[in-house]
Amino acid sequence: ITAFSISDIETKYKATIDGKDTTLVAKVIGTDYPFVIDQNLGLIYNLDSLPVGTDISKIVAKITADGTIFIAAETDSIWEEKDSLDFKNPIQFKVMSQLGTYGRTYTAKVNVHQQDPNAMSWGKLVSNFSTMVQKQKAVYFNQQVLVFAEQEDQVYITSTHQEDGREWTELQAIDIPVKADYTSVIVWKDVLYILANNELYQSSNGLNWTKTATEQKLNSIIACIDIEDEQKLFGITTDNIYTESTDGIVWENHAAISDDFPQAIYHYASYSLNTNKNIHRTVVMGQNNLISDTVNVVWSKLSDEHEWTELTMDENPNYCPNLRNSSMIYYNDQLYVFGGPGKSGSSAKAFDYFYTSKDNGIGWSKVTEKMAFPEEFNKLYSSSNGNYSFIVDDKQFIWIMWGSTGEVWKGRINKLGFVNQ
Repeated sequence: ITAFSISDIETKYKATIDGKDTTLVAKVIGTDYPFVIDQNLGLIYNLDSLPVGTDISKIVAKITADGTIFIAAETDSIWEEKDSLDFKNPIQFKVMSQLGTYGRTYTAKVNVHQQDPNAMSWGKLVSNFSTMVQKQKAVYFNQQVLVFAEQEDQVYITSTHQEDGREWTELQAIDIPVKADYTSVIVWKDVLYILANNELYQSSNGLNWTKTATEQKLNSIIACIDIEDEQKLFGITTDNIYTESTDGIVWENHAAISDDFPQAIYHYASYSLNTNKNIHRTVVMGQNNLISDTVNVVWSKLSDEHEWTELTMDENPNYCPNLRNSSMIYYNDQLYVFGGPGKSGSSAKAFDYFYTSKDNGIGWSKVTEKMAFPEEFNKLYSSSNGNYSFIVDDKQFIWIMWGSTGEVWKGRINKLGFVNQ
């Protein structure tokens, strides 16, 4: 067999439209899904699986071979191009030469996604994550999930490998002589950084820390760009000046930070522009109690700029509601925000929806289809007193660790986990 393809497939399914049950037809274009022929193993298959739910019980295939093609079964039958074949199970084909001898047998399989590619699937891990963890921040570091938790006058750490999630290390106090700001921990250049008493510390494991050689006093770490061709750490000095560094030691100070800039609990995302991969955008979200309590506080800057631009606008009809204990991630090539209940009389419930922005943080909308949180999250938010932490690992899993309850959950958009078969 030298070539194999399938015709277009129509799949009927039921849907409710305007309150009425309606039969719709989804069409799969066969030429969009090329087939591979492995001559060594005698396998025929499509690398890119057909959409979930595709009916493969009546497929018309087009096959090219050096001889007569037979469908191999208890009683072989000659294959004809108009045959409608049921590929719910693999089908075997073999070719007879003009001399009447059979060549090898091929097994043809039509792969279909078993999950909706655009839907999100969640799972709860049975873990020993400490119920002592309350206020916390998590980072993803060297294939480890590290959780830094505030305990009285000290910061503690617990961790697990990304392939595990069930066994967590015992809570241990980090070895910084003064109380560190657990919310400031950040991963940059494969090193962990944290602030303690306005001084910058670094670590290779999260437990043992050394003070950096910088003389710069920092009030906060805003964000970083950690891409091979550009690496910068962004901060705010104790004089409220925006500053940045390429090594964590020498800092270049710029303009004073606006009073409307986020003042605490920074979440950020840095990514290259679609129009110019050499320029990176950094978007920061955080809390600011001095301005409107209705919308989320979001600012942005480009890597070739030194000034931040405010994206928070009360008059914007598509603003992102100011959620309590809100979080932001860059995921599936766009920004997402999620968190607790809305402030200022907002009807938003804890972990009710993802909010997404496709224009870099200006306009936001609820995600009402495919991506959803488990129903348990609303109660977990209450049980944990709003204390949770999160990371996104390199396999595109979103991890959420809940305070006081010891619960750990992982979720991912299905297509981000698909691999070629």
